[in-house]
Amino acid sequence: MPTSSPVAAPSSPSAAEVYRDLLHHGPRARTDLAAGLGLSGPTITRLTREMLDGGLLRELPPVPQAKGRPQQPLEVAEDHARFLGVKITADSVHAAVVTVRGEPLEERSVPLSRPAPELVEATTAELCRELLAAHPRVAGVGVGIGAQVDGAGTVVSSSMLGWSQPVALGPRLEAALGVPVTLGNDFHALLEGLAWSGPSRGLRSFAVVTIGAGVGVGSVQDGQVHRGRRHLAGVTGSLPTITRDGRGLPLRDLASTAHVLEAARARGLDLDPAGGLAPLLAAGAAGDERALAVAADVAHGVAVAGAGLVGVLDPEALVLGGEGVGLLRLDPGFEDTLRSRLSRVMRDVDLRLLPDDFDDWARGAGVLAVRRFIDAADG
Repeated sequence: MPTSSPVAAPSSPSAAEVYRDLLHHGPRARTDLAAGLGLSGPTITRLTREMLDGGLLRELPPVPQAKGRPQQPLEVAEDHARFLGVKITADSVHAAVVTVRGEPLEERSVPLSRPAPELVEATTAELCRELLAAHPRVAGVGVGIGAQVDGAGTVVSSSMLGWSQPVALGPRLEAALGVPVTLGNDFHALLEGLAWSGPSRGLRSFAVVTIGAGVGVGSVQDGQVHRGRRHLAGVTGSLPTITRDGRGLPLRDLASTAHVLEAARARGLDLDPAGGLAPLLAAGAAGDERALAVAADVAHGVAVAGAGLVGVLDPEALVLGGEGVGLLRLDPGFEDTLRSRLSRVMRDVDLRLLPDDFDDWARGAGVLAVRRFIDAADG
């Protein structure tokens, strides 16, 4: 049974093109839209009138011109629709209500006692129902999960959750919630969110490395996420790196949470298994030399791998995130190590560290729903 009334979306490819233009470039007059998109004046008039009547756009006060009549800019009506973004981990479900620009309005998180498919589905559905009730103009739900996901929204497999058999999570959630649900890989969803509305919006190109339960390595070029032939680009964690003592290994074998905690215990740190990385980060912040040594090992490996990625892609920025990003902040030499391994002309690459929570991941999943809302008109 639907829990949210249908929300009008762009009704044609041309309408979607106008909507995208206003969304990404801000308010414009109809004449500017016609010139920028190569559409006729009557077509722009018809499309914008349709979207004004449907509540997708709104008119701003007229702007006087040096010559001719004042122009009346149009802008996207950001309060027309809301979207839910959900990030699923092995022990929790995080959700965010976002605008069409991906800006957060509300965020919630609930624990998972175990990552069994039926429990993940039930917990996610219940959290979404609560948010749908609080935000009645939700036009879609996006869900990011650490898994291989096919085009129909089925989880093919997930080593993170221990799912070895296909799970039709997307279709089941859509049937339960009564609104469109778009399921995708969580790392690719993060990249979509960063390109759409995050701190990297406006950059032509950027590369991303995340460290946590898994290791993700990806890139965005001209606003497009590189997904690869099988939509698996960057989600394997196999980017090579070098340890401080000169050993070569995949980045995941050094920087994933399980390997980090194993290394910490090997140095004599007694960590609560249920605490994840938090106790290690706290010990490092308190000056524990063993914790700082573990952080330095991870930071060196990420610096080497990150420098290699920058050398291959030559992006404007390198973005680092994931729940393990706090380890990089504990090492004062991380940035110098990374830049020292780059050619001189690349050392000015913009280096950005994301928060170590899951908010950006949930917002990125919300952007999956936003894109489906707009792109549906393209057929």
